[in-house]
Amino acid sequence: SCFCAGAGALPFETARSVAIALARPLDQSEMVPLADAVGRILAASIEAPRAIPPFDQAAMDGYAISLAGRRGVPLVLPAIGRTSAGDPPGVLAPGAAHRIMTGAALPEGADTVVMQEQTTRRGDLVRFAFDVAPGANIRRAGEDVRQGACILRPGCMIGWPEIALLAAIGIDHVPVARRVRIAVVTTGSELRKTGGSLAPGAIFDSNGPLLAALLREPSTDIALSTARDDSAAIARVLEDSTKSADLIITTAGMSVGEEDHVRNAIGRAGGRLEIVKVAMKPGKPLAIGKIGEACFVGLPGNPQAAAFGALAFVRPIVATLLGQVPARRITAELAFTCSRKPDRTELVPVRLNVEQGRLTASRSGPEGSHRMMPMVSADAIAIVPGASTPIEPGMSVEVLPFSHGMFGR
Repeated sequence: SCFCAGAGALPFETARSVAIALARPLDQSEMVPLADAVGRILAASIEAPRAIPPFDQAAMDGYAISLAGRRGVPLVLPAIGRTSAGDPPGVLAPGAAHRIMTGAALPEGADTVVMQEQTTRRGDLVRFAFDVAPGANIRRAGEDVRQGACILRPGCMIGWPEIALLAAIGIDHVPVARRVRIAVVTTGSELRKTGGSLAPGAIFDSNGPLLAALLREPSTDIALSTARDDSAAIARVLEDSTKSADLIITTAGMSVGEEDHVRNAIGRAGGRLEIVKVAMKPGKPLAIGKIGEACFVGLPGNPQAAAFGALAFVRPIVATLLGQVPARRITAELAFTCSRKPDRTELVPVRLNVEQGRLTASRSGPEGSHRMMPMVSADAIAIVPGASTPIEPGMSVEVLPFSHGMFGR
C-alpha cells in the first residue's frame, strides 16, 4: 500500500494498471428482454439457434429457373408459379420459370434467379435475353450466420447492430452483466444542492452531478450523497455505502491539508489505499483502493481534476467490473504547443477534428483545474507524457473522448 503522507506519486500509466488490476469482474448476471438490452454488457456467449438466412432465398425480384444441363441463351420458358417473401417454398415446374420476389424461399429444383430487368415477358412466356451465370442472385442458407456459430461473446456492449442480429435469430431475452452500483460522495462543508440559495462562502455542488452524468449508462446505478468536512461523518457515509456499492467515489479531501478528511475516513471505515498520488496534472492527489469488497477512488475536488480522473481511472474500473475487455486506445495529433515537466503526465482538455484524414486535437481553453468552460468547449482529454521538451504540434498522443460512442463502441 502507498497509504502514507510521504508516499511518492506513481507514474500515470502505472497507476492506470494498478487501478484496473484492483477491480474484478462481478460475475453476476440477469436476463433482460431484448428491447431493454441496448447499452448493457453481454454476460455469456450467444450461439445462433438458427442460420441467417434460414433458407436459400432470392436476392432480387425476377424468375427462378434451373440451368442444369442447359447450354446457351436466349431461353424462352413458360412462367408457372409465384412465390413472395413469407410464402412457403414452392416447386419449380420442369422446363418452366417461377416468378419470385426478393427474400422469398427458392423453389425446389431452381438453381438460379434471373433479375426481372434481364427478362422480357409476353403473356405466359418469359424470354431470358442475357447470359446468366448459374447460381446467380441467390442468398444461400447460413451464408451470413451458421446455425450453432458463436456470434457474440461476453463483455460485448449490446448496441443496435447486436439487437438486430439477436432479433434475426429469434432471441427475445439476453443474459447481461448486472449493473455496477456506484456510490458518489461529494465532500465539503461549503457544498449546497442546486436550486436553493447560497450563504456567503457556500457553493453549489457541481461534482456530484458531473460524475453522475459522466458515469451514467444502462449498465450503472448511481447513488449521490454529500458529507461535511468531518472524518467521522465521512466514514459513516463510506461504511453505509459499502453495504450495497461495488464502487465508491469521493471528491475532495485527498490531500494533506487540515481540512482534507477523506484519508482519515478511509482508515476509520476499514479501507486500504494502494495509490494516494498520481504523477499527473491536474489531479495529483488521487487515491485508489478498497473499502471492504468495494473498489474506492478518491478524486480531487476541482472540477477538471475530478472529471479527468474519472475518465482515466473510474471508467476503466467500471468496464473491468462489467467484464469488458480494455477499450482500444485512440491517438490524435496535437495542434498546439506548451511547456511540460519530465516527472508528470499532462491531461489537457481538447477539441477533436479530422483534418486531411488525420485526427487532430486543439486546446479548448486556458489552464486551471477549477475552470469549467474549457471542458464545455472540449470533447476529449489529451494524455501528454512527461518530458523536458515542450509539446510540439504534430505530436501523436492518446486521447480519451468524453463520449463512449465517439470512436467505436
